[in-house]
Amino acid sequence: MNLAAVVLAAGIGKRMKSRVPKVLHPVLGRPMLSYVIDAVRGISPRKIVVVLGRGRDDVKESLGQVGVLFAEQKVQLGTGHAAGSARNALAGFKGNILILNGDFPLITSKSLNNLVKKHIDGSADVSFLTADIADPSGYGRVLRNVKGGVEKIIEDKDASPVEKKITEINSGTYCVKSGFLWEALKGVGSGNRQKEYYLTDIIEIARKKSRKILGVKSRDGSEALGVNDRAQLSEVEALLRKRINDSLMRAGVSMVDPGTTFVSPDAKIGADTLIYPNTYIYGNTVIGAGSSLGPGVWVQDSVLGKGVTVRLSSYISNCKIGDNVTVGPFAHIRPEAEIMDGAKIGNFVEIKKSRIGSGSKVPHLSYIGDAVIGKDVNIGAGTITCNYDGFRKHETVIEDDVFIGSDTMLVAPIKVGRGATTGAGSTITKDVPEGALAIGRAKQTVIENWSRKPREGKGKK
Repeated sequence: MNLAAVVLAAGIGKRMKSRVPKVLHPVLGRPMLSYVIDAVRGISPRKIVVVLGRGRDDVKESLGQVGVLFAEQKVQLGTGHAAGSARNALAGFKGNILILNGDFPLITSKSLNNLVKKHIDGSADVSFLTADIADPSGYGRVLRNVKGGVEKIIEDKDASPVEKKITEINSGTYCVKSGFLWEALKGVGSGNRQKEYYLTDIIEIARKKSRKILGVKSRDGSEALGVNDRAQLSEVEALLRKRINDSLMRAGVSMVDPGTTFVSPDAKIGADTLIYPNTYIYGNTVIGAGSSLGPGVWVQDSVLGKGVTVRLSSYISNCKIGDNVTVGPFAHIRPEAEIMDGAKIGNFVEIKKSRIGSGSKVPHLSYIGDAVIGKDVNIGAGTITCNYDGFRKHETVIEDDVFIGSDTMLVAPIKVGRGATTGAGSTITKDVPEGALAIGRAKQTVIENWSRKPREGKGKK
């Protein structure tokens, strides 16, 4: 298929009232522009050109350089002017050009493919995607003649009261023969209230030149919803969240309250997993079958095995968790942590850049950082691996079958040998041999028949 794509991402986005470029505002943890690029990549065009304006360096960085060309619209003079800014990047290209906006994150590859297919099969010069929506305010209306043919698109700001009652809108997505596109853009003027060059004008130009026009109606009107302000951003996120959650539930995932469950489109969740309210699953997270998460859990860019339980108010980021592990409540699993099968991480425990062996337990009130812990180890309450000396981080190694008594301070670098034990309240500064008992605490002193002196100003009653 001889197809190129142009994504318009140069808009200022005044109504967002933000210093951040509009297309970089997140939807379920990802910039909204990334959804558009993914949808375009799904139909395999030969070239993808992103037209940049304000914040161009930030937008470039968010997309990376792989498979994307960039053009710049130095002055924002409308969508027609923006489309023309891509001409140099497409020099020599002859075929069909797909043009769409970077602030329409609900668009799908399926709809784009349908538009392109009907455009090609119908030998059209210009085709565009339309939709019927309940509230068309802010969108360009599609004006058709008595035979149903497209006459033109009129922008909301230029529409008459009668035209504003039309519910069929222009989605801002076009497929145009390259030769006609560049020819038509020369005829686009700025004689409108906004004094801008509208890409929509190419429809009327095509009609006047007796070119073939197709208005292809989308089956899902939500795909035509763009983002111009924070309220619309919230609306499209809610729609995308519902789309994702419905798909997961049909695949065997249970959600107690889908309305408060937030799942990234990149996440994968196994069947028979139960998700409680106010749970966030972001990034490239993978969760195995039969797991349970929440309520109030955050998981990002992590791999969780089968049968994992993550309890109330736990935070997990950039780590790997094995099968049948229990985490929380109120646990914090930080990047580069690896929790092996059957381990238990309890309440108010923080794990950072550490490996916890299978069957080991860190039940409560502990900090484990830069540590390697073997199998079937028990870490008593209040244990801390003292990994930082003010200059560098140091490693703690705890071998299999070790029992660490409550309130033990392990001053790294240090190694506790297989089967060893530390006494409660100990500060351990030297390696502990296999099978040994290590106690490092002050000797208890008992003073009999001692009474406290009265505090100043207070006497005996």
